Amino acid sequence: MLAPEHFEVVGTRGIYRPVGVVSLEQAIDLVAAAIERARGLKLVDLVVNVHELSGFAVPNTFGRYAFAVRWADAGGGMVRVAFVARPEWIDREKIGMIMAQNRGLDAEVFAVEADAIRWLDQRVGVRT
Repeated sequence: MLAPEHFEVVGTRGIYRPVGVVSLEQAIDLVAAAIERARGLKLVDLVVNVHELSGFAVPNTFGRYAFAVRWADAGGGMVRVAFVARPEWIDREKIGMIMAQNRGLDAEVFAVEADAIRWLDQRVGVRT
């Protein structure tokens, strides 16, 4: 399995920081590939920072559903994911994360990468 570009492994954690102008569908696919890569490597968790992606509008509810289902399937309940997104992309009620969590993805979203890493570090050994 080829590693997605901008994917690195640090200990038992993957870090993925994709860069580019893409459609929402392409962004969903890029992130799914990174989650699948982390799962394939049997990593404990993954930071996905999409601050450097552009080319699409803030996802609506249908877009959030699409990424929730795809990313939960990619994780297969085996990898914890901390997403980092621009504040304007994060729904106040985090409906996308709730949909993903309801499908078995142990995940949360943050505006700042340090907060995402702190969340992952606090959850070492915790499985939901």
